Amino acid sequence: MESTIHQTRGTPVGRLVSHSNAVEIRLAAKDLFKLEGDARGTLITSTCGSLWVTQQGDAQDYLLQEGERMVVSRKGMVLVQGSPIARACILPRAA
Repeated sequence: MESTIHQTRGTPVGRLVSHSNAVEIRLAAKDLFKLEGDARGTLITSTCGSLWVTQQGDAQDYLLQEGERMVVSRKGMVLVQGSPIARACILPRAA
């Protein structure tokens, strides 16, 4: 089973893949994907293009090239943006 994830503008940006709990996101130029709350341990992987990632309370931003990944290490909002167009896989931490 798959569910589509929409942005606030109503554009489909991703799908939830039920067998892995991963979210696959397509980001066009200037699109943002936002994680809120405690997302520590969430794995963010660039599967196509480059991703700009910033974590609330972290002075450093991260630029992930295709194939690179990072683990969210802080509580609070995390923003992911394609540079300029990209795909990301978001895998929440194990419960």
